[in-house]
Amino acid sequence: MTEQYLEVKGAKIFYEVEGNGPYILFVPGANGDHRVFVRIRKLLVRYFTVVLYDRRGYSCSKIIGPQDYSNNVETNTEDIHTLMNHLTDESFSIFGISGAGSIIFNYLNTYPGTVRTVFAHEPLTFLNIFPNVKEVQGFYNALYRVFHKEGKNAAVIIYGKKFFNALDHNLFVRNLNEDEKVKTNWDYFFEHEFCEDPFVCVDLDLLRTHKEKLIFLHGEESIGYLCYEPGAFIAKELGEETIQFPGGHNGFYTHSKAFEISFIKLCQEISLVEYHPKI
Repeated sequence: MTEQYLEVKGAKIFYEVEGNGPYILFVPGANGDHRVFVRIRKLLVRYFTVVLYDRRGYSCSKIIGPQDYSNNVETNTEDIHTLMNHLTDESFSIFGISGAGSIIFNYLNTYPGTVRTVFAHEPLTFLNIFPNVKEVQGFYNALYRVFHKEGKNAAVIIYGKKFFNALDHNLFVRNLNEDEKVKTNWDYFFEHEFCEDPFVCVDLDLLRTHKEKLIFLHGEESIGYLCYEPGAFIAKELGEETIQFPGGHNGFYTHSKAFEISFIKLCQEISLVEYHPKI
């Protein structure tokens, strides 16, 4: 496995590459840290060349220049394009979760020719036609005020209870005991991404033209919780369904082996990987 840095506009991106086979990039959501995918990477490297990275501003990916946070989704989109263009000339797949939803949708709309498949696992992207979107946006704005008044611990606890089942909520709370590498991640998320990125305008008509490359996933234990709803809504608008996977919002972490089996089976069905892994 290689651990490297790539300088992009305004940031230095930390990334790791490991495995064999077609490239797949994992895009983290709210906490921006690649390590949430380490468990699933260990299982997938027989089938894929797995690329993990810290999104700019998180963990080891440092800010080194001025930032335009009003275009944060576009900036993160360009980071993906620069990183993967640096690594391969071939098309690749993307697996994005949660708060990365707006980024991966924008990437597919912007650079559709570079990707084979985009897996959207419970994306927290709220279209302007999402039911009660104003109420949801009001919750985000209120929680931003909690963050500034009571701190990130209080905000994360409320956020987890609103969106996720008990197991996933507890993971969020445990994540508050951060090490030195990630101690500012939640602060960065709430300050620069939380209120804007989930509500950016996604060109649904353009996304519809690329929907053959887009696969929606959801955790079987997420049904009935808010984390399930926006992805299922977008899928329905596109005339698609979401595919059920083991666990909840973080099933790739909490149920990594069962998740891997389901994921490889799906990838084999769509001819993304061969039935016999390259070891």
